[in-house]
Amino acid sequence: MIRISSRSVLFRTVALRIGEGLLVFISLFLACSVGVGQHLAWTAITYGQAGVVGSVILLCMYCLELYEPQVTSHQAHSLFRIMQAMGLTMLIIAAVPRAWLGLRIDLARVLFGLLLVGAALTTSRYLFAELTRRPTLAESAVVWGAGPLAASIIRELRRRPDVGIRVLGIVDHAYAGDTFAGVRYLGPPEVIWTMAESGQTRRIIVAIGERRGCLPVEKLMEVNAAGLRVEDGTELYEELTSKVWLGAFSISSLLFSGRLTRSSVRLFLNRSFSVFFAIIALIIASPVMLIIAVLILLDSDGPAIFCQTRVGENGRYFTLFKFRSMKVGADRAETLEPATPDDPRCTFLGKWIRRFRLDELPQLFNILKGDMYFVGPRPFVPDQEASLVRQIPYYRQRWAVRPGATGWAQVHRGYCSSIEDNAEKLSYDLFYIKNLSMGLDLLTLLKTFKILLLGRGGR
Repeated sequence: MIRISSRSVLFRTVALRIGEGLLVFISLFLACSVGVGQHLAWTAITYGQAGVVGSVILLCMYCLELYEPQVTSHQAHSLFRIMQAMGLTMLIIAAVPRAWLGLRIDLARVLFGLLLVGAALTTSRYLFAELTRRPTLAESAVVWGAGPLAASIIRELRRRPDVGIRVLGIVDHAYAGDTFAGVRYLGPPEVIWTMAESGQTRRIIVAIGERRGCLPVEKLMEVNAAGLRVEDGTELYEELTSKVWLGAFSISSLLFSGRLTRSSVRLFLNRSFSVFFAIIALIIASPVMLIIAVLILLDSDGPAIFCQTRVGENGRYFTLFKFRSMKVGADRAETLEPATPDDPRCTFLGKWIRRFRLDELPQLFNILKGDMYFVGPRPFVPDQEASLVRQIPYYRQRWAVRPGATGWAQVHRGYCSSIEDNAEKLSYDLFYIKNLSMGLDLLTLLKTFKILLLGRGGR
């Protein structure tokens, strides 16, 4: 894996992105070269078309999640998304006025180029899937442990052949069965040394719960120096899932991450980052916000802006602004509950603005006030927060940073209706807090843009 701004990115996925980006532009340039001749002006125009169309294709591929694990690992999903990307690109190019592009777009030539791109990408995905399935190209590994963490890691690795790790089996002192999570039980941990010496495995994933006094550190250092990679199971789990393993989480992991240090430079950058994007968003969205406010007043009785107390940084209360999407009185404490699909509390207009998250736009004023950042954990009402603090360990740590209009948990997890749902969402929030960085904020904004564009997850 490659470490980029506190995020681990698979080398195979990076290579796939770069290779397919090159394939897109090479295919389009080939399409433009057909019948061009020696006329330099026409050549410049057609290559300009290739650049525009190629950029639209890459944007469509990103929005349609062609590089998500569940897509890259399945040829059928990849083929379907490639067809969608090509069709969406053609619709965009055909719908956008030619004057906006500054080029004479030849739709017939673009269609030919899209056919070449589609064929190239389909071939690329077939080869990628075939290569990632070959056991000889995967790194053999042994998992030390037989608990929930070990089972989750094995499940993720089985689901993600693109990671390139093949689990040979598990080792553990107390396990008495023959199989675990679909893999063989190899015996007690001592068998690792024999396997390492014979070259049967090149990686040991330590996924045991209690390690104090259980790990032969000197022996592990010895085999590590000899070439066997010793990896922390909780860190691998974070790299695979982008969330922390709550069962092995400790506050010290946040303390020693160094991300929560309140330096004046970091505070200035965070504040500047949020205010900059909030001002840009307000300039772009202000006409839409005005129209929505008027429509809300016409659609139902009550104010256009809904104000509600939320819990922010360090447990401080603040007033959150939203467009009112529910009937007046729907937020009473005795009826307060998560929104559901086709929620009867929503007004006619409210259902639509919630679907595309337009009801969240007034939170831009909260960002300007300093109550929130653009990116951070989602703030909830005091009663809900107090209940979750009592029921979920480490929940209070969400308050260590300022809340956000969008966040790492929001882009990975939808609405929560149970304690288990909120616990999983907390695991994403803690991952964000542990890995705070401008790069992670930008990635969160890109994922948010994709969700808003496709209208996903709104209720």
